[in-house]
Amino acid sequence: MKLPISLCTLGLFAMIGAPAMLLEALRHGFAKTANEATDLLRALFYAIFSLGWLAAMIGLRRLYATGHGPLERLIATAPVATLPFAVAQSLMDILKVPTDTLLYMVTDLAWPLSMVLTFAVSIAALFARQLPGWHRLVPLLCGISLPVFLILRVLTGQDLPGWTFGVHTALGWFLLGYVVYVSQGKNSVSSWSPSAALEAR
Repeated sequence: MKLPISLCTLGLFAMIGAPAMLLEALRHGFAKTANEATDLLRALFYAIFSLGWLAAMIGLRRLYATGHGPLERLIATAPVATLPFAVAQSLMDILKVPTDTLLYMVTDLAWPLSMVLTFAVSIAALFARQLPGWHRLVPLLCGISLPVFLILRVLTGQDLPGWTFGVHTALGWFLLGYVVYVSQGKNSVSSWSPSAALEAR
């Protein structure tokens, strides 16, 4: 059974989930929290953010944001394949799965890997020019998140203030959700279903 999900719904999911990491950081005064110290609320915040992120990536794929060729479709599909593992980490945190188990470590690595893949999507979308105007710059705003923070860390020798990442993800992923949300009707594919999410069109 297919349950159609419109671009509007996918974009709305992304916009709702966008501030989740910022809200979680605010709870701890933007201090770092080890995975072992994850409580139920933190796990839920991370799940909400990662689900919204997944919705946005599905939306970009539906919009052919990276282009129509096989390689371009593979680039768009990659984060859709890795983000469910990031979502699964929250489930394991809720179930108190030990952080030193192989499966937990795989889900933990899914976060930076998905960031890198989102960066690849953002570069492809920039050159594909499938999104209109400034919309094609929005994926890049999200994609540069990890590279920029790592480069600045190397150059300055210290981490950026904790609030910067939270504000950046809230703003970037909200705009990404908005781009998907307002694109309804501009793409010939009107619905998404779990069984069709990874099919190349």
